[in-house]
Amino acid sequence: MKSWWMSVVLAWAVVSTGVGRAEDNFQREGTGERREAKNAIEGKAPPELKVEKWLNTDGKAPSLDDFKGKVVVIDFWGVWCPPCRKAMPHLKELYHRHREQGLVVIGIHTTNDGEKAADFVTQEKLDWPIAVDVKNQTTSAFRVDSYPDYYLIDRSGKLRVADLSNGDLDKAVEILLKESP
Repeated sequence: MKSWWMSVVLAWAVVSTGVGRAEDNFQREGTGERREAKNAIEGKAPPELKVEKWLNTDGKAPSLDDFKGKVVVIDFWGVWCPPCRKAMPHLKELYHRHREQGLVVIGIHTTNDGEKAADFVTQEKLDWPIAVDVKNQTTSAFRVDSYPDYYLIDRSGKLRVADLSNGDLDKAVEILLKESP
């Protein structure tokens, strides 16, 4: 009985803090008002990307609409961020493992040190579309508050997860890739 009660309390705590959502069971980062703001943009079309200096796009500026039918991971990052730099090899491996199944990664570099992004992308041989946020407009619209932050768009084009827990990235990608548009 005690074990059952603790399970109920834990489940309530996870759902009420916004750490996980009952409909998908993905772990999300943030609590309180910050988490509520992120929850409010989920399940809808994602905010517009207000970015510049696209890399790896043959000079074209893609829009999120171009990727409907695919699963999109938006990686908010910066060269100045040690955890972001440390996460890149794993993100690269994840992208290459699943891109044939419909995974797209889009990197949004912060406005801060944006001029250094191209050199880092070349040095690390990152080959997915990457752009620099214009005056923090994209990070503000997505309610980004830490780095790296992962946001997932499902095949139907809806923002499915705002600020996914970094440890759940592989699991969430694999689940979303199995869904139909």
